[in-house]
Amino acid sequence: HRPEIAALINLGNAWFGVVDVVTDTVVGTATHMVGGSAGGNNGLDLAKWKDLPVVKLLLVPTVPLATVAVVCAPIVVGVLIVGIPFLLPLLLLLLSITLTIGTLSSALYFSTRQGRTKLHHLLEPMYLTFLTTHSGQRIIYDVGPRPSPQSLAKAVLPTGMIGKLITSLLIDFIGSASYLIPLLGEAFDLTWAPTSMILVGALYDDIMPNLKYVALMEELLPLTDWIPSAMLGWVREFGPGILEEWRGRVQGMKTAGRREKEALVHMMR
Repeated sequence: HRPEIAALINLGNAWFGVVDVVTDTVVGTATHMVGGSAGGNNGLDLAKWKDLPVVKLLLVPTVPLATVAVVCAPIVVGVLIVGIPFLLPLLLLLLSITLTIGTLSSALYFSTRQGRTKLHHLLEPMYLTFLTTHSGQRIIYDVGPRPSPQSLAKAVLPTGMIGKLITSLLIDFIGSASYLIPLLGEAFDLTWAPTSMILVGALYDDIMPNLKYVALMEELLPLTDWIPSAMLGWVREFGPGILEEWRGRVQGMKTAGRREKEALVHMMR
């Protein structure tokens, strides 16, 4: 492995070791407490508690919170519908906090043994596919110069018409989302602009080599985020083929209609 990849692997193994120790301690303490209660009064089956996944312990705070959320949901929705123009900054802040908490919780869960097993089954096919690419081998192993960010993005981005369509729409949506927060959104564009350039270049450099610079400038310049630079590349690559196919089908329908008309006229004679 490359030195930085080896360092990440060692850091991950160390983190997983810490999580395993903490998890075993928490489960052991909970099992001991439940076992003491079971031995004294309730006669609970300790084997079931030992096999209880750690994630189920989260049900203790989750169930009452979910109940309150369900009860209050109609009230919250009504307030949001009335006051959403005024509450938009607060909603964005709450959304950011929620996403942060969700990301941290997911990272913590997937650091446990059970989470790592599920993540391994999910990511293993994609990882093996990535390793079969030239860029994937160069970034993981010390077998040559490091790949550029654009070549790395090209190795993982879709190449089909529908995949590129969805990716292009997502790129343009993120770029124009800065209009949701006036002034502050333009600051976001400064960080998104190089990313957009890399993604657009990875998708459409073979068709429109200069399109990535258009994507960069439309993110950097004010009031130009509405330009769908990624979709321009998609239309350039797939538009002519779609139009040609449409023309062929129309021409085929016209030919079939003309033949049916001629056959009908011939029968009437």
